[in-house]
Amino acid sequence: MAKEQTKKKSAAVLASETKKLVVSENNGKWGFLDAATGQEVVPFKYDYAHSFSVGLALVRLNGWWGYVDKTGKEVIPCIYNPAWSFTKTGLAAVCIEGKCGFIDQTGKEVIPLIYDEARYFNKEGKAKVKLNGETFFIDLKGNRIE
Repeated sequence: MAKEQTKKKSAAVLASETKKLVVSENNGKWGFLDAATGQEVVPFKYDYAHSFSVGLALVRLNGWWGYVDKTGKEVIPCIYNPAWSFTKTGLAAVCIEGKCGFIDQTGKEVIPLIYDEARYFNKEGKAKVKLNGETFFIDLKGNRIE
């Protein structure tokens, strides 16, 4: 019996991971619809939402940014302002109280929130940051690149 439940759960997880969701707006609120069926998957409760990027979508709720998965679960709470979408590096730039850094897809801070500005990692694995008026690049471990 447990084996059958595991199979069903695995199939449900796989379906949610492969499902194509489209960001949509309804009466001033944002959510996500299943592209194939038009069914609501992520409720229309967000102030704004970006398309999914590397399995998570950036959403804004009450002025704060966080991330939802394709099941609609808020996997990283809306506590950042501002925040950016995840890149293929698996990291996203986020800011709290004017200090920016990078989190992974579990919400773990992997590069400390010490920068005055940070955006995203490019294809070469470099991110432009600003600290104490100086702009420079860092690598995926937070090391300064000369």
